[in-house]
Amino acid sequence: MTETSPLVSRKPERPTGGLKLMVVDSQPESRALLKGALRSLSAVEAISEVATTVNLESVLEENPANIVFIEQSFGWESISGLVERIRNQRLGANTNFVLTSANLNMESRRQGIETGILGYLSKPFDIRSLEMAIRDSMGKVATNHKDTLNKVRRIGFFAEFTDLELVRLLKICHTRKFQAGEYIFHEGDIGDRLYVLLSGTIDILKQRPDGPEKLAQQVAGDCFGEMALVDSEPRSADACASADVMVIEVNSEILNDPNDLLALKIFRKLAMLVTKKLRDYTR
Repeated sequence: MTETSPLVSRKPERPTGGLKLMVVDSQPESRALLKGALRSLSAVEAISEVATTVNLESVLEENPANIVFIEQSFGWESISGLVERIRNQRLGANTNFVLTSANLNMESRRQGIETGILGYLSKPFDIRSLEMAIRDSMGKVATNHKDTLNKVRRIGFFAEFTDLELVRLLKICHTRKFQAGEYIFHEGDIGDRLYVLLSGTIDILKQRPDGPEKLAQQVAGDCFGEMALVDSEPRSADACASADVMVIEVNSEILNDPNDLLALKIFRKLAMLVTKKLRDYTR
């Protein structure tokens, strides 16, 4: 595919209009802050709020929401039971969830993913991270874990990981699918995750006045998006699927526990990857 292909010149996607949202948080100040930020998004049609999870299923029956923002402070037993009950309702198939918390970490993500939550919003937040949480909550994830595990085993990035570590990895990381032409991230986005490409191809694009320029193409086994985790700077380019792809997202929270062996292994691989790329650039 060339730089002038119509596929790579598509405009970056943002959450589209008509979204109905619900904020579930016991703290009035926290609810007001999140609602104020959500109102600034053109994709949002309506926002409702409740201070408790009690009878939330009935509330959603009367006032459906595409996305429910729920505070982690309600506790996992309450949240997981609530999500399961809502999923089993008639409207549950169209309801997505974002977990909001000031203390997102690897365990939060593991429990959330097992519960069926795809979107995560770390406090304090900004508009770009809020947009990303909404997009994540409505994203597509791979559900055939056996097939995914077989793909992961063949990727060099995970060569030093045991099967038990790989199974655990799949429990704390999203494995996402993107169709050809979909953007994985955009220039300027917050870099809170790196990606390991399991299948397909990804074009790294730089938007120029005369159209997108293809800087590189990633293939199965490649990692991309890691530099933003290293320097905490926004994304410096777009990443667009040039064919149907499957990726593993490794979020920054996973790297923040120095006592976790899996986190240390991922961090070591990340350091080796960055070092190799720097050496390649200076040859």
